[in-house]
Amino acid sequence: MRKLLVALLIVSALRVHAQNQKLVFYGVLPAFSQTGRISNKMDYNFFASTTIDAFKSIQYNIEYPAKDLQLYIQPSIIYKFSPAFNVAGSYTYQRNNPLTGDYSNEHRLWQQCIFGQSVNKTRITHRLRFEERFIENRATGEYPFSTRLRYQLGFNIPLQGKTLDVKEFYLNAYNEFYFSLTGAKNATYSENWTYGGIGYKLSDISRFEVGYLLQIAARDKQKDLRVLNLVQVTWVTNFNFKKRLVD
Repeated sequence: MRKLLVALLIVSALRVHAQNQKLVFYGVLPAFSQTGRISNKMDYNFFASTTIDAFKSIQYNIEYPAKDLQLYIQPSIIYKFSPAFNVAGSYTYQRNNPLTGDYSNEHRLWQQCIFGQSVNKTRITHRLRFEERFIENRATGEYPFSTRLRYQLGFNIPLQGKTLDVKEFYLNAYNEFYFSLTGAKNATYSENWTYGGIGYKLSDISRFEVGYLLQIAARDKQKDLRVLNLVQVTWVTNFNFKKRLVD
């Protein structure tokens, strides 16, 4: 099962990669994720990241400066039907090119469901997310509406024993398919993200993770591509707010 999942991730990434003209960039994506328990059935999550193109490049006779490409802030509420199934919703704010004059804002609502299953010591997750997007048009000042569907297949494997304990390592990997459904779009299958990383459990409430994230997106209707090769660095924390109030 594990070999099959890895093969699917690789084949999916290569299939999207093998197309037309590509702009290729290299950078880093620092991220922070904070999850807390509100009640036995409900959690919250706050996720924030920024995507940085770390190197100036000249591609197809055009100069691309090193810069911050995207600021991403995502609070969400999670309702847990069972340990294997939950649903969530969020308002997300995204600012593209946040530090330059050609910035644009996006306001996004989304709803998702996650189903998890364990096979031996591998935790496999299926995430389906539907997004309603309001992306700023700087020329008109309007926010046209569009929708997108995302499916993520992921797996998490402890590398020392059958369960993940404090001061132990784990493997985290996923592939996410992006489908633009309505509104302005460059392609229906518009993006593909592939990630693989190694994490370390620092304590009962904290983990640190470093990995490689490949983001491939159609940048025009001719399906020319933008390829981001990113080192993703993530600090993950979990806080039982309900328990601390009781204590």
